[in-house]
Amino acid sequence: MQTTEQTTPPHSLSDWKVLFPYWKSEEKWWAWSLLGGTIGLSVLYVQSAVWFGAWYHRFFDAFFAGQVAHCLGMLPLYLLVTVGSVAVHVTQTYLTQVLSMRWRLWNTRVYLRQYLSEEAYYRLEHGPNRADNPDQRIADDLSQMTVQTLKLGLDAIDAVTTLFSFAVVLWNIGGVLSFDWHGHHFHIPGYLFLGAAITTLAASGILERFGSPLIGANYRQQHFDADLRAGLMDIRRNSEQIAFYGGEEAEHLRLSGYLAHIATNWRSVVRYTWRVNFIGEIYTGIATVPLWLMLAPKAMAHALTFGLYSQINSAYTQVRISLEWFIFNYADLATLRSVLQRLGEFERTVGQQPETGIERFASEIPSVQIRDLTLCLPDTTPIARIGNLTLESGERWLVRGPSGSGKSTFLRALAGLWRHGSGAVSFNMRQAMFLPQRSYVPSGTLRQALSYPATPDRYETTFCQRALEAVNLSGYSHRLDEIADWGDVLSPGEQQRLAVARALLFRPAILFLDEATSALDEGNERRLYEALLSALPGTTFISVAHRDALCRFHDHEIVLGDGNAVFSVLEK
Repeated sequence: MQTTEQTTPPHSLSDWKVLFPYWKSEEKWWAWSLLGGTIGLSVLYVQSAVWFGAWYHRFFDAFFAGQVAHCLGMLPLYLLVTVGSVAVHVTQTYLTQVLSMRWRLWNTRVYLRQYLSEEAYYRLEHGPNRADNPDQRIADDLSQMTVQTLKLGLDAIDAVTTLFSFAVVLWNIGGVLSFDWHGHHFHIPGYLFLGAAITTLAASGILERFGSPLIGANYRQQHFDADLRAGLMDIRRNSEQIAFYGGEEAEHLRLSGYLAHIATNWRSVVRYTWRVNFIGEIYTGIATVPLWLMLAPKAMAHALTFGLYSQINSAYTQVRISLEWFIFNYADLATLRSVLQRLGEFERTVGQQPETGIERFASEIPSVQIRDLTLCLPDTTPIARIGNLTLESGERWLVRGPSGSGKSTFLRALAGLWRHGSGAVSFNMRQAMFLPQRSYVPSGTLRQALSYPATPDRYETTFCQRALEAVNLSGYSHRLDEIADWGDVLSPGEQQRLAVARALLFRPAILFLDEATSALDEGNERRLYEALLSALPGTTFISVAHRDALCRFHDHEIVLGDGNAVFSVLEK
């Protein structure tokens, strides 16, 4: 867990790469069409604003000249253009929302594929290079990325379009500033536009100088918010165990620590946001002063009518607002940059190749081949040397040894989850099944939980009911299509029995059991092994266990301890 004192990873230009894949994907024609339509409507909307500026000039000149009838004749066209402008703006918003959702859905599908490929989800939690809270990055950060990118990007396009449209107007109607200074004559065309550009760019530079720490503060804030949410999810998942321990105070202390990090970092967010807002508000408050100063010569020369001032003020304001895009959106830009940083970090971590070490090969042969296998800790300290071993089809092997001798690590190496060490393993992975000590029971219907990882329609109801009966769960047979959080409904022993029922349905050629019956009494454990041996007579079994009672169901033994594995045949 990160603390408030730890430095934020440096922002990299490579983080912006996460924006581009969608626009080159199979949906690119939809994406570019929607974006093109949105930009086209934006240009129309800006042109309507230019038209309104010119219309105000003519209208107010006529109005203050007392030409009321002429002014009334101008109103129908004004109302018509207003309705058209509103329709353009509303349609643009609709297309933006459609594009945002399509982009988010595409990105989420891609990230889910990356997350669930090559055991990336496992490496993110257990590997040397971890990315905190991947759930938040996929669910929240991707949503923020699409919404903020489109909002800021389209606003930027609006700003550029507005800038070019009104810069021409301001350049033309502003005229030329001529003056003498120290014996030299100066002639500055378009001085109103140049004045707006210089003052706005200066303010933007000051804002970047004093507001840049906001990016790191936002990055950390998202991290700490996700930590608190993950802690609350832990309480939901483990509510019964916490209640048994009476761990309310311990959990309150743990969550209070997360909250303290949020509060401490939030002070930084507030401080840097205050800087940004202060500079922005000061600039907004005095932004019109340069215009008044630049128009003073025209006013003194009596060359400034109310209609002309209205048009100049409108054009100057539009140019200034366009140039102020960076100032007005700095806080949102800081949030977006921190989101892109988290997504870029996620992609780099997921994209890293698994550690080399223990190699794992798929084969079609029925046996399990183990060659020169040595298990090590991540720091290369040896745990156990297995050496060479062939587990023939139909053999039943029991793996035993003291705690810490590497029994579960051995099975993790066979599953490809543990790469620390050397050697190679090969077997028919498509026909293999692993039953861990702590079984995963997804929410949904009981049929879904029983059929996992296959789809619920894979097995007929009769087969599902027989499997439940074989593992002494016949009381749940009538609840196959009931939706519940079955991880909370079923006890640990029932969850282990459900996992064995999955094996009876799947009928693997190779079955690995990592203390998969440790939560059961001897009677139920015996019943499960008898059901497995009866239903799967040709299956190769590799069981990790502590109980001597399981020896009767196996014909070979691997004993780990003292560094080297010892193989033997069990006496019946």
